[in-house]
Amino acid sequence: MSSTCPTLEVLLELGFEDRPPEIKVSPSVDWMIPKAHRDPLVSVCHMFAEIDLVASPTLNSFNVPVVELTGYHEDRQSLSIIEGQIPINLRSSLEAAAWISFVLQSDKSELQPLPDWFVEGERHWELIPFIREAQERKRAYEASPKCFIDRDYARPLRRNLQREISWLDSEAEMTFSFDGRVLSIEISGRVYEVLASGKSWPSPYRVVVSRESKLPARFMSSRVEVIVLEGHVRFDRLRLGPCEAVA
Repeated sequence: MSSTCPTLEVLLELGFEDRPPEIKVSPSVDWMIPKAHRDPLVSVCHMFAEIDLVASPTLNSFNVPVVELTGYHEDRQSLSIIEGQIPINLRSSLEAAAWISFVLQSDKSELQPLPDWFVEGERHWELIPFIREAQERKRAYEASPKCFIDRDYARPLRRNLQREISWLDSEAEMTFSFDGRVLSIEISGRVYEVLASGKSWPSPYRVVVSRESKLPARFMSSRVEVIVLEGHVRFDRLRLGPCEAVA
């Protein structure tokens, strides 16, 4: 099993059992369960209070190998299914617990009482790559220099900057700085200032603009964000270009 599906091996470490599924439903709804779920070729199972959760290797709709999680629960002569998919190549039981607790989070009430490994998995969703990447992006955003301008102030600022850009014959530097109260933007020897909110920036930031540079056509939010993120200055949702800190 380990040579073909590492995930099933780590599920055994969590307490799953190498056995056929036990599907506890009445004959009136038993016919609704697919044969592949009733008798999978390879599977490991974990019995919750009322539901036997079955993990079996399969191909998803994109023809990618995954481990499918399925469980059936009968309620007043109706059949409900718990289902999800986790990667086929998980290497640790904690990683598997994190994935299972994440993909089955909407079914928690059906699985009560939750085993300790499920609860522990909920504390480690950062082991899931796209969750970890989202957390990293959030931390990067929170740490980035930024400020917020009232839209009524941002509109005349945009007009002034667009006019300056339209007058350019060649590339020019545009420098942004924020002292915690006023955002200052310098271009072609002129400085435009506007009241803004946020924490003061550690340094000014400089971008190179030209007549082809664009500013936002309209502001959708009442608070317009100016932020230094991922090496670029962004004015609202529009990225102006690469920037560098000014010493």
